[in-house]
Amino acid sequence: MVARPLKRFFRSPATIVGEILFIAVLGGLGAALPQTGVATAAEVARLREHGAFVTALVDGLALDHVFTSPAFLAALGLATVSLSIVVVEQVRRLRAQWNLVPTEAHFRNAPLRHEFTRPAQGASGTVSIRTRGRLGLAGSPLFHTGLLCVILAGGLRAMFGTEAVVDLYEGETLPATVEAWGAQWPGLLGKPFHLDDPLTLNAVHEDRYPSGELKGLGLSLAFHGPDGTQVREMAVNQELRMSHGRLYMESQHGPAALVEWDTPGAPALRTAALMEQKEPRAYGTYVQGPGNLRARLRAAMPPGGQRPGAVEVQIRDGASTLAGAVLKPGESLLLPGGGLLRLHGLPAWARLHGNYDPALGLAYAGFTLTLLGAALTFGVVKVDELVSITPEDGVERVVVALRPHRFAPLYRERLDQLVREHGGKP
Repeated sequence: MVARPLKRFFRSPATIVGEILFIAVLGGLGAALPQTGVATAAEVARLREHGAFVTALVDGLALDHVFTSPAFLAALGLATVSLSIVVVEQVRRLRAQWNLVPTEAHFRNAPLRHEFTRPAQGASGTVSIRTRGRLGLAGSPLFHTGLLCVILAGGLRAMFGTEAVVDLYEGETLPATVEAWGAQWPGLLGKPFHLDDPLTLNAVHEDRYPSGELKGLGLSLAFHGPDGTQVREMAVNQELRMSHGRLYMESQHGPAALVEWDTPGAPALRTAALMEQKEPRAYGTYVQGPGNLRARLRAAMPPGGQRPGAVEVQIRDGASTLAGAVLKPGESLLLPGGGLLRLHGLPAWARLHGNYDPALGLAYAGFTLTLLGAALTFGVVKVDELVSITPEDGVERVVVALRPHRFAPLYRERLDQLVREHGGKP
C-alpha cells in the first residue's frame, strides 16, 4: 500500500521537473565555479576569499566539488528512482503495443480517414490492415533507458571514481605509487590512483607558429615495466589505457627552472620551479629561498617559436629587489650576504592527469541509447493502415484510414496516395 503513493510521487510531473531543476542548478554551479581536480588550487582557494559567509557556503554546500557532493548524489538518486519507474512503464507499454493486432474498430476515429464509392471491381468484402514502422515504438523506452544509464554512470563515478594530477619535467620519473601524484581526488568510496609501472617524461614536443603561438603539444613517455621500457607518444585529447584507469595530458605546460640555493651555513636547497604563462610571450613564477629571500623568474619566448634559453632572475626580500641577472643553464647569481643561486637547467614541464571511472562504458552506452532513442522517436513512426472495400447497391464503398502513432498531419500525402491507388479522388 505504501508503494503506490511513493510511485505516484516519483512519477508525477512536478517531482520530475523538480529533479531536473535540482540537477540543472547543481550542474550550473559546478560549471560556473572552480572545481577541485579541474581548476588550479589557486582558483579553488579564491572561492574562500570573499568572507566568512561565502566560505561557510562553499564548505557547507561543497561548492568546490559539486559533482561528488552529497547533494548531487541525492539528486541523481531521486532521478534514478523516477526514471526507473518511467522505463518500467514504457517497456510494459511497448510490449502491449508491439503485440497489438489492429482491427477495423481501431480506425473508427482515425485522424486520417477518407470514404468514397467506385464502380464494382470484384474486390468487395475485403479488408486489408497492415502496420508500418513498428520499431518507432521503441524510441521513447530507449531514450529514457539511455538517460537512466547516464545518471547511474554519474552516480557511480561520484562514488567510486578518482581524479589525480601530477606535474613532471623532462627527465623526471614518476614512481608507480599513490604518493607520487601531486594531488588526488577520490570519490566518496573511491581508491587513490596509481600507475602499473614507473613512468619517465622523456620530452615535451611543442609545435609553434612563427609568431610564437602554440600550434600543437605532445609528450614522449617511457614506461618501465617488467618486460623492459616502452616508449609511448601522447597528444592533447589522447588517452592511454591503464589497468587502473586512463592517463591523459592537459594543456598546462611551460619551462621548468632547476635552481639551487647555496648559502653559507645552510644545506643546499634544490627545487624545480615550474613557470606558467603569465604574459602573451613569457612564462614566470616565484620560488622561495632561505629566510625571506625569494626569486622572481621570467622566461621570454624567443621569436620563431623556439624554447627560451635563459631566465631573468630577480632576488627579492619582501618588496625590495636586491639583485638581478639573466642566467643561462650552468650560470650563477651572487646573493646579497654571500652564497649563490645556480640555474642547472631549463627543461620543459607538462601536467599529466590520471582518471579512474568505473562507469565510463555505462556512460557511453547511455549516450548511444539516448541518441538511438531520439532517432527512432523522430525518424520512425508506427502507422496502421486500413483499406476496406464493401459492396453497396452495385458499387463498392471504399474506406481508407491511417492511424499514425504521432505526427499525423505529415501523413496526409500517404492517405491521398492510397485513395488514388484504389480509384478515388483525394
